[in-house]
Amino acid sequence: MNGSTAFRRPITTTERMYFPMRDLAPPFLMQLVIPGEGDIDPARLGRAVAAAAAVTPGARLVRRGAEWVDSGITPAVRVVRGHVLHAPALETDPVLTSPIGPTPDTTVEVLLLTGAPATLVFRVFHGVMDGMGMVLWVRNVLRALRGEEPIPQPHPIADQELVPRVGAPGKPTAMVPRYRSAVGRGRQRRGVARHLLRHRSIDAAGPGALARVCALLAAETPGTSRIMMPVDLRRHDPELRSTANLALPLFLDIEPGRDWTQIKEQIKTGLHERRELNQLANTRITLVPDVVNRGVLHTTNWLGARFGRNLASATVSHMGRFTAEELAVPGFQPTGLYVLPQHSVAMPLLFGLTEFDGRTDLTVSARNGDGVEARLDALLDRIVATLESEFAVQDSVDRSL
Repeated sequence: MNGSTAFRRPITTTERMYFPMRDLAPPFLMQLVIPGEGDIDPARLGRAVAAAAAVTPGARLVRRGAEWVDSGITPAVRVVRGHVLHAPALETDPVLTSPIGPTPDTTVEVLLLTGAPATLVFRVFHGVMDGMGMVLWVRNVLRALRGEEPIPQPHPIADQELVPRVGAPGKPTAMVPRYRSAVGRGRQRRGVARHLLRHRSIDAAGPGALARVCALLAAETPGTSRIMMPVDLRRHDPELRSTANLALPLFLDIEPGRDWTQIKEQIKTGLHERRELNQLANTRITLVPDVVNRGVLHTTNWLGARFGRNLASATVSHMGRFTAEELAVPGFQPTGLYVLPQHSVAMPLLFGLTEFDGRTDLTVSARNGDGVEARLDALLDRIVATLESEFAVQDSVDRSL
């Protein structure tokens, strides 16, 4: 494309912190997974990806100095014949852990796994999109597969431009590494996976899933937990059409024993007061040479793994509610949708929640270490059992009304 007319936008301070992560926590990708029944023709998928990318320039970005620039190159569609994801230890899966391709500056790709079940995997470097931006991109590809017109996402706007326009109401939360994790700490060993990746399906759904998970994590954590809840900034400008990083955290400080309904009210208050807008100021720490940024992140990981001192206890995100009917394409009927979080050295736990046809999917990336895997699996067992029980009670109450 002509450099003077290509879509471009500045790399924000938020996004700068993600570049060292590709080496410190590889492959550092958000991955949205859609298993289903039927099959998808690779050529047809390639055409749909091209059509969607033509109006979603955020899917074709490459770094050029201090800017993201539309390369004009359609994201690659990679077919992995016969592959089935390595559950439950997804960190051992050679496809999910592989680098994004085909070149080192690639930021988005689409996988088609032809095993049973056939599965679409959308892989995105967090430096170019946030979670909801990825969802917008995926929906555009599915629209194109159905023969519909994708919705253009032409605005070169990320958090660094939007927040000053909207206005931050207060000061940022102080970032001090003192918070414990629900899975404890553990020394990281050479030759052992530095991060774990898990997916659990809960055969039920109900209100307040995110708040319920926060309450369960706090109950398992010594002292006050600090939960980081990403908030979609697009809520401040409904006309905005951008897949860029437009999420900032709402911090929730939660004591053990706090009921999930109280946490839900805490979230409502934070959103009403627009507190997430305050946090852009915290990203200014990245305005240092990349080598310094990398050193800060390395130290943050060491403090968390060895001493259990973290900037936050966990991140918990809810990526939305989906149905098979809205996601279906000719020849392929989705049977689920879940989001695998990127790994992080700055956070011990990153949880992702989605709801699909009355089922709740829970995913987590966890910083590994001595004893962490067993504690993580036990924690997930308790979360799944508790949510299934609570949702069943809620369903009974709803039916009796």
